[in-house]
Amino acid sequence: MKRLFPLILTLLLCSYTFGQSVLEVPATDEQGDPIINALIQYVVADTNEQGEQLHDVYKLQRGKTYFYNQSPVFKNPITLIADEPGTTDETKPPKIIITTDDQGSVPYEHCITTFADLTIKNIAFSTTTIENSYSWANVILLQSDDLTITLEGCIFELTGWGMIEAAVENTTFILDKNHLRNGTVIPSGDEWVPFFIEINTGSIESFIARNNTFFNLQGAVVNIEVQNRVKYFEFDHNTLVNVVKGFTTAINAHTNTKITNNIFYNVRTHSDKISDILDGEDQVNAGVVSVDTLFSNEPGSSLPFVMNEEERKFELKNNVYYFTPEVEAYWAHYDSIEAVQWMDPRTLHMFDDDAAYPNFVAEGNVNTDPGFANFGGTDGMVAQLYNHRDNGTFGFWGWDPDSVDYPDVHWAFLQWPLPEDFSYSANFTSSDGYRVGSLAYYPDEMQQYYDGITTDVGDYDGLTELPTELALEQNYPNPFNPSTNVKFTLVKNGEVNLKVYNAIGKEVKTIINNQEMGIGTHQFNIDLSNHSSGIYFLVLKQNSDVKVRKMTLIK
Repeated sequence: MKRLFPLILTLLLCSYTFGQSVLEVPATDEQGDPIINALIQYVVADTNEQGEQLHDVYKLQRGKTYFYNQSPVFKNPITLIADEPGTTDETKPPKIIITTDDQGSVPYEHCITTFADLTIKNIAFSTTTIENSYSWANVILLQSDDLTITLEGCIFELTGWGMIEAAVENTTFILDKNHLRNGTVIPSGDEWVPFFIEINTGSIESFIARNNTFFNLQGAVVNIEVQNRVKYFEFDHNTLVNVVKGFTTAINAHTNTKITNNIFYNVRTHSDKISDILDGEDQVNAGVVSVDTLFSNEPGSSLPFVMNEEERKFELKNNVYYFTPEVEAYWAHYDSIEAVQWMDPRTLHMFDDDAAYPNFVAEGNVNTDPGFANFGGTDGMVAQLYNHRDNGTFGFWGWDPDSVDYPDVHWAFLQWPLPEDFSYSANFTSSDGYRVGSLAYYPDEMQQYYDGITTDVGDYDGLTELPTELALEQNYPNPFNPSTNVKFTLVKNGEVNLKVYNAIGKEVKTIINNQEMGIGTHQFNIDLSNHSSGIYFLVLKQNSDVKVRKMTLIK
């Protein structure tokens, strides 16, 4: 078997005739004119006769603007990336932005429509034209069940209804180091959009958001209807600043929730009218964190999933929350408005009821001003809050100090480097030893954080069946540079090998060599600093069982 194994691997690698290279996607033609719908020409059309993608990775050019007026529809898994941004305008992230159609109108066309898994890294998006016209389309529209959407280092500003919309089942979201800014409404538009993620039907397999920034947002960060199940929800080391509608709309859909080490600054500032608050038992709804019993357990519910409340898990630890004086003054100005609390009384009651909710833990959450270094938009947000209460409408607000250079259309451009700086002067204690909030403002700590990450979402709700055979998960992040995390699950004790091979089947690194290991989930970090960019294969072997994952190293 040992002599046959390299041959077996080589034969396996031969099946990847295509998809072993990176295709550069141009933004302009030879004359320097913009290529409209470049993603359609260079990604969607880049397939063989069987409809398979000819390349594994599609790379956009830093500092370029990619215009579209027709949504690219991805039928295959797509990885769309750009190099790590620099500090100049020429090295800023490429931006995909909508433009007018042949009739001069702004079409309702999504930046991306996908029927398959999607990985995007270091790219900016907007559905507002450079002429300051607005489209209600989404950035990403999901069209199939069982998708994994991985976003890393992406920037979203001035976008449509829901930046990411998923009316599908069993979606997995992995969101790392993204930055949302100026997600506010154009006058005469819907007053509660855009959301960052809109789950209006369907379910979430797992939602993992780490080290993201949500800055000046009109709608909710995660808008989930109560009838939609969320099996695992992890929200760790994120920074939220000036979020009008709230953080997430339906934690009563979650069966296993972890909200840790975040900063919630002026979140849910609009609050609720007292007349709209849930009645009975003094249960108000105006909380940054508001939890209820599972909707699926309600009498008469036709939803297929039911679980005992005592099996739910909720970890709410080491978060910082704060409301500025002008926001508190706005609440006090109207007798009909409830002042927002960290947790409303209903939520507090659930966390205090150890008998009914033994796995609900809240500790280390503090109310303190972080003392952020540099940002704006609070005055504009508060002015629109008053405007809405007095006149029933919201107007556009946000923050972009480059308005002197672009007085009319600067919102559509990506000011770079980003002007907001959410590093802070306060001293907080997190649950993992790093600073609270997004570590994007502390690069050394962020690198350490990802090097040591050990999140396990395998048995997240107590209902998921354990694997019945050897399982090797996709490495994360992927693509990677230069290290990545891998996780596998053994269903029996035994000798294990874990090795990395290059695209021609040559072994380049041994992670585990004939080591006796026990049943359960194991995680390792792989560093390929001394290897060149390209496709690699991670091979896990136990006895006669072999699992293979394809990885992409991009330097």
